[in-house]
This record gives sequence, structure tokens and C-alpha cells, in this order.
Amino acid sequence: MQGAGPCRQGQCLRPFLLQMLLLGAGLCAPLQVGWGAPHVPAGDGVVLEQVPGSRDTSSVALRRLNTALMQNRGDLELALKVARLDLDQSRKFGDPRYLGRAEAALAPWPIDAPTTTPDTLLLYAVMQQSNHDFSGSLATLARVIAAKPDAVQAWLVRAAVHQAQADYGAASQDCGQVASGRLGLIPDTCSASIMSLTGRGPVALRAIAISLAQNAAEAHTEPSVAVWTLTLAAETADRLGDPKAETYYRQALAIDSDDPYLLGAWSDWLLDHQRPQDVITLLADRTRIDPLLLRLALAEQETGLGQLSRHLEELQARFGASRLRGETVHRREEARYTLALQHQPMQALALAEANWVVQREPADARILLESAIAAGRPDAAAPVRAWLSDNGVEDVRLKALAGQVAMLTGGKS
Repeated sequence: MQGAGPCRQGQCLRPFLLQMLLLGAGLCAPLQVGWGAPHVPAGDGVVLEQVPGSRDTSSVALRRLNTALMQNRGDLELALKVARLDLDQSRKFGDPRYLGRAEAALAPWPIDAPTTTPDTLLLYAVMQQSNHDFSGSLATLARVIAAKPDAVQAWLVRAAVHQAQADYGAASQDCGQVASGRLGLIPDTCSASIMSLTGRGPVALRAIAISLAQNAAEAHTEPSVAVWTLTLAAETADRLGDPKAETYYRQALAIDSDDPYLLGAWSDWLLDHQRPQDVITLLADRTRIDPLLLRLALAEQETGLGQLSRHLEELQARFGASRLRGETVHRREEARYTLALQHQPMQALALAEANWVVQREPADARILLESAIAAGRPDAAAPVRAWLSDNGVEDVRLKALAGQVAMLTGGKS
């Protein structure tokens, strides 16, 4: 489960940026979905899974290319095409199995082989990032950049990884490399993303508005870039308490109403603005992707509508399966599930603390603050309070939560 990934999902390599990779413009890691315990169907009529239809051109193309690759395992260009399409399918369907297939396609060219090409390494770096192997991803990206110093995709991934680790100085330098000799939404959005978390939120919003106006043609021809930019504007505005956030979200949804990350971020905004029924309407048929199922369950808990009991069982099974696989990428979402839906603050706090060691974004800060307050452990929130102060983070909800923590600690800052 990637958190997303809004503000609850975080800002780590937006899923819609994967399409930019396929177009040669940018990169991202897909949201992931967990799978529960083995299930024996009651009869032959039970539907086990909905698969992409024959009209899904990308699925048809992927099947055709996989068949060709089986007959030509040494064809690197063909393997790269297959891996990129697998990554796109993972983004599109929220299914991590496509990540494994992408890695299998590249298996003849191992990541540790000195002759593995930069293009191949770039895909490996994205897969490492998606598994929260940030140090591994950065090491792989260093090899890409050493071979291709002007690789915009590699610098974008580095910026996103450094931002997830709250290394904003390094992320800003990465965005500077993206902007070197280039104009447009991509370098502007990269830089605005860092500004939005380092005490310059209003400046970031103005920069985004100017860039969207100046690069309207690019926004039209590169919709995934426009969605990235508009979603950043929405999240930044929301952190500032600016009501324009809803407008930005709706503009992004008008471009792509199916993007998993955007749907999660929009659902969080709706939940924060006491509109759970809208979340139920939005996500009722999108339960395959764990982060969206989580938000649906949160909305069902608030309204008393829907299939909360069933969805809680599904989430529990998926988180359990994730733990059995030894995965750690779902801790933020599991902490939120454990706190808000299982009402176990101490367990949620343990998950949130472990998650904060790996990634430090607004979503991670929020669940750690909320868990510390609920568990009566304000001392556990000290790392988040330091992060807020050290970076000048502007976020009305985080500041309010930090204020509650301060009251619990006797008003000490």
C-alpha cells in the first residue's frame, strides 16, 4: 500500500508521473495493493478477479510483447518496453504483481552487473523506490547519472526520494538539475513542491499559477504533467487552509478522474471537510486498491452506510498478507487503519514511529501526531515537532495537532 503516496498519502513519486516515464518525461512509483489469505471459492460461478477487458489496448499490447519476449529473452529493447508497460499497468490497476513482472522482464540484465544500461537501471531505481528501498534507489540513480548526467528522469526520481526523506536541500538541488537549460511545468512543479514544504507555500502557489498560465500548451499536450501540477496546488492550498484547494482538485479530476493517487488525495480532502457520503459515492466500486478501500471504510464508519464490516475484514486480511511477505511499505496506511478503524492507539503509534524512520512527509507527520495524542504519548511526537520547526512547514492541521501535543506536555515547545 502506497501512500501514497495524499495529504494523507504523501508526496512520494506520484503515480500519474509513471506515464511521464513512458513518454520519456518523468517517473513515479505506483500505488500497491495487498492480497489476503488464500480463498477457496464456494462454486464455479464465483468471480475471483476482474481482468482488463479485450478493449484495454495497453493490456493487449503487453500480452503481445510478453509473448515476443519469451521467444527473444536477450532483446533488451523489447524487455524495456515490457517493463515500462508493466509499471504502467501497476499504476493503472494498483497491482504490485506487475512490478514483479517488470523485474522478471529485466532479469537477464541484473542490477548489480556493471554492463547494465542506464535505461535499465532507471527502471530498477523506480522499483526500489516503490519498495521504500530509498538508499538502494539513490545508489542506482547515482550510476544512471554518472553515465547520463542530463537524465531528467533520474533527477526527478532523486528529488522525490530526497523529499520523502525530508532532505529538502538535496531535493532542491535535484530540481535545479531538472531545470538546467529547461523551461516548463516539469521543472517548475519540481521546485514548487519543495517550496511548499519549506515555509514558502504561498510562493509555491503563485509560481504554479504563473507556470500553468505560461505553459498552457504543455498542460494540454501532457495531461499527466498537468495533473501532477494541479494536485500539488490542491495539496499546498489545503495545507494553507486556502479554499481554492477544491477548485484545483476538480481541475485535476477533469483531466484524469481515475488516477489512484488523485482519488485518494481528493477523498482525504472530502473526509476532512465532513463529506463522507461523497467519498462513498466516489469509491464504492474502487475497492481493489488498498488506499482507496481504506478511505471508503473511513467514510462508511462516519456515515454508518455501506459495507464497513466486510471492508474491515478485507483490510485486515490485506495488511496481514503484507506482513507475512515481510513488506514495510504499508506502515503509514496500516497505522491509519489501526488508529481510526481498529481504535488501537498504542499499536498505531508503533507503526507510525517505524514509518517515520523511513519517510517523513505531511501524511507521515499527521498519523504520528494523531497516534501520539490518542495514545497519551506526546513525547513520541517530538521528531515531528522538530521537523515542523526546522523546515518551517506550513500546515494548518499539523500545527493544530502539534498545539495539542504541546498542551499535553505542559505547553513546552
